[in-house]
Amino acid sequence: MIIVERIEALGGDHGFVAVALGTFDGVHLGHQRILDRVVQRAHEERGTAAVFTFARHPLEVVNPSKAPHLITPLPIKQEIIRAQGIDLLVAVTFTPDLAGTVPRDFVKTYLVDRLQARYVCVGYDFAFGKGRAGSPETLRALGEEFHFAVEIVPPMTLDGQVVSSTAIRSLLARGDLLEAARLLGRPYAFRGRVEPGAGRGKMLGYPTANLSATPDLLIPDGVYVAQVWLRQVLRRALVNVGTAPTFGGGPRKVEVHLVDANETLYGEALTLFFVGRLRDERRFESPELLREQIETDLKAADEVFAGFPRFSPEEWALLP
Repeated sequence: MIIVERIEALGGDHGFVAVALGTFDGVHLGHQRILDRVVQRAHEERGTAAVFTFARHPLEVVNPSKAPHLITPLPIKQEIIRAQGIDLLVAVTFTPDLAGTVPRDFVKTYLVDRLQARYVCVGYDFAFGKGRAGSPETLRALGEEFHFAVEIVPPMTLDGQVVSSTAIRSLLARGDLLEAARLLGRPYAFRGRVEPGAGRGKMLGYPTANLSATPDLLIPDGVYVAQVWLRQVLRRALVNVGTAPTFGGGPRKVEVHLVDANETLYGEALTLFFVGRLRDERRFESPELLREQIETDLKAADEVFAGFPRFSPEEWALLP
């Protein structure tokens, strides 16, 4: 997949270009339906399946106080989109100039002049241009003017619930990882690089790899069950997200205890797939009581691993 961060740098003849247009935060099942239509259309015409999206959420520019944290930061989003069969990803930085572009100019500049789009696919709630004045029907009318086809994909529902990024954020915020995974079509993923820690896990007999908890980690503090991609192998893990209140608190961290391994991991990049939540993080009166709770958590984790639907991370190319 070709990745372009500045559309001005896009060159070459890409033949019949079919474009999925949107923010695609989460790349959930509804988004995947749009991407599937684009890939199918491009294959029918022996052309190029493309995605036009944004590196960060547009609300960070338009209305920062309302901007949500991302379900899928750009590095993870890129890999999911690649795995969907997309040939060309245009992931631009949303700027005030772009926010001020009226719908017709946006279509003419980006879709027609730069991408030379022949087919554009969007979701039913897509909005674009200055003040979000452009609707899917606006896009359809502009498609007629500039001679490209437009397909509008209706909402996708599961058991009567519309699959949306908003719904998934809500599920993650309350730690409902199973339902979030069902709407995403895969476990919720987080990626970080191992940093030196205080060595408390090793002192307790359960060494941990420590990652910074970035603002885009959307789950609440607590103890989780996860699978971790490390050195080309999936490892089972018990994960604490929080501030270590038993030891006086501190910055929010992700502490990863690999169940079946004991390796030095400083500097390693880890991809975590959260498959279950066990409990809230809490303060214990002594390290010994915390050690006893970890033993209980590990037994509970075995049950979660046994009950979680099997998944293959390779299907989404999430594994570097």
